[in-house]
Amino acid sequence: MIPTTEEKFKRVIQKNTFYFFNAKFEEKYEGYINSLKETLLIVKNRVETEGLKKEIFEDLLQNKENGLRALLALTGFSNEYLKRLSTIIRVVDNPELNALVYKDKWHTDIDVYNIKEWSDKTISLLIKKNKFFKKGIVNIFFEGASIPFLSETLPLFELKKLSISKLKFELPEMIDTLIRYKEKGVIPVKKRITQRSL
Repeated sequence: MIPTTEEKFKRVIQKNTFYFFNAKFEEKYEGYINSLKETLLIVKNRVETEGLKKEIFEDLLQNKENGLRALLALTGFSNEYLKRLSTIIRVVDNPELNALVYKDKWHTDIDVYNIKEWSDKTISLLIKKNKFFKKGIVNIFFEGASIPFLSETLPLFELKKLSISKLKFELPEMIDTLIRYKEKGVIPVKKRITQRSL
């Protein structure tokens, strides 16, 4: 027997993971999102009252459980991209980049042919345990876009996320972050046609 439209509709709602939700998970995740928002509002208030200082963001990374996640949310820089960038920094020997991230203060010589991407836990622990690594992460967001090696290596879409204006919570930059979140991975139809024809 052929299912009715109503039966089909019910099946889609019940079986399609897009419509599935778990109330406990949703509540917990909403708490996490709210925590990030409140953390960023506190940082915004500090920036407005104390001025834009690296120490505010170092404090964020050191003392807030989700400080790095909040910084990434503010800038639109993904966690995965930060991990890729940390791998590049560890492999490449660029004097200006090395100085920016204090590489000599946290990096140990490794076999560059057998390098592994660091986990979230490794990065978080190093932020907590090594003040120079923490300062280097903050420096990337303050000054990374000015480093020729990074401007030549990172795609412009990602490089634009390393904007000091984002750290000032400037409205145009917040709108830029929203747009970049929404449009990441999306190529407009006209652009796809042009790329295929090349």
